[in-house]
Amino acid sequence: MKPQGGVSLSRAGTFEFLITAIFFIAVGASACLMPLQNDTWWHLRAGQEMWTRGQVLLTDEFSFTAAGRYWPNHEWLGDVLMYVAFAAGGLRGLTLLAAGCVTTAIALSWILMHGTSAEKLLLMTVGMSSLVFVWTARPLVFTLVLLMLVLHLTVRRLYWPLPVVFAVWANLHGGVALGFVVLAGAALSDACLFGISRALRLVPWMALCFAATLLTPLGIDLWRTIPESVGKSVANGIAEWRPPRGGLRDLGFWLIAIGFVAVLARRWRNLATPDADSHRRLTLSAVALLLLPLSLRYSRNITPFVLVALPAVSHLLRWPARITERTSSPDRRGLNALLACAFLAGGVVVVLGAWRGPSARLQWQPVSETVLDGVRNCGGRIYNRYDDGGYLIWFARDVPVFVDSRQDPYPLEFIQEHLHHEQSGDFEAVFAKYRLTCAFLPLSSPTAVRLEANGWRIAAGDTQWVVLRQ
Repeated sequence: MKPQGGVSLSRAGTFEFLITAIFFIAVGASACLMPLQNDTWWHLRAGQEMWTRGQVLLTDEFSFTAAGRYWPNHEWLGDVLMYVAFAAGGLRGLTLLAAGCVTTAIALSWILMHGTSAEKLLLMTVGMSSLVFVWTARPLVFTLVLLMLVLHLTVRRLYWPLPVVFAVWANLHGGVALGFVVLAGAALSDACLFGISRALRLVPWMALCFAATLLTPLGIDLWRTIPESVGKSVANGIAEWRPPRGGLRDLGFWLIAIGFVAVLARRWRNLATPDADSHRRLTLSAVALLLLPLSLRYSRNITPFVLVALPAVSHLLRWPARITERTSSPDRRGLNALLACAFLAGGVVVVLGAWRGPSARLQWQPVSETVLDGVRNCGGRIYNRYDDGGYLIWFARDVPVFVDSRQDPYPLEFIQEHLHHEQSGDFEAVFAKYRLTCAFLPLSSPTAVRLEANGWRIAAGDTQWVVLRQ
């Protein structure tokens, strides 16, 4: 059965088109309001250095604690593209790049879904809370788009472009490993539908895709770096590498995951029944099933799972006829087109209004110039937290940081020691070891409180940050 609800020129102005247009205007406008975070700034600085020098950075030169150490920069091309977008349009250009990626990923998921626009909107609404929490400007957004592109090509059995896609993806972001989950799901689907011999036809394509991932500055070392980086993130307790919890942010994920498992169990016996839609239905279900344990282990994989699971659920569900009938109202093309234009104009006004300020929510100036001047005038080695090093790398360019969230250049023991003493506020041994004479910290930091209590003076500060000197 051919999926319903796709957007085409013949449907322009219809009620189906109106629902789709309003949804994507809302998604695009919301994505354009995504806040920047600490990681954004070191990605920008690395991209700038590589763009201006014409070479890939593979050693650390932003810190004094890991200076000269090997940096397995598996996101180098993503950093460069982020900087090019910034150079072309400032932070607005950078935000547009990231917003375009997340909106495209959701659009590719929407296209794969079965049903009317109203039915797709219902499912998307359930899953949106688990999609938006990764919205920020960093190379992860490229993985979301390329994951869905590989899924589209695989569902359509267009294997010949895949090696090129994997080669580009491997240089953009380490999430390229998820591409092989898609290929494994496709092989599982073919095995169920046609037998093992048919599934084995995918093996040469998998081999070519793996060979393509070696076309990076890291070569085969990429596949050692990725698990090591994940291991560090888990050991350091990074939030997105923890299992999902029961909060509001993960509610959509749990609803989609439980719903997917329930409907898959109900349709299991008939899942491989040959029909016009069996290959698409089974491939989507297999890929979602393989992504589910990864998302249960690491919150970071929730968004990839939801992007694939929503189309899978839509193909597994048998929508009641009354829902379809309710959305089959007579088209009022003129009115629908007018409403779509009004929503588009409203979205543009909201985004431009937020950008003009810019809104504090966007975090385009996360550290005040007063505090930055205090950092620049420190005159010695500065201490900062893991979560804040990216700000200094971009905004205080000539000041080497103590640590930052790139994480890979730093030994695991060093980061864990830092996280421990930052939580406790016991600074004496670390400050003596690294001859630290200055500190850049949020006011809430236990270390900031202990430093001030021990006689360190405030060199600069505002409502969020403080610079302390010995």
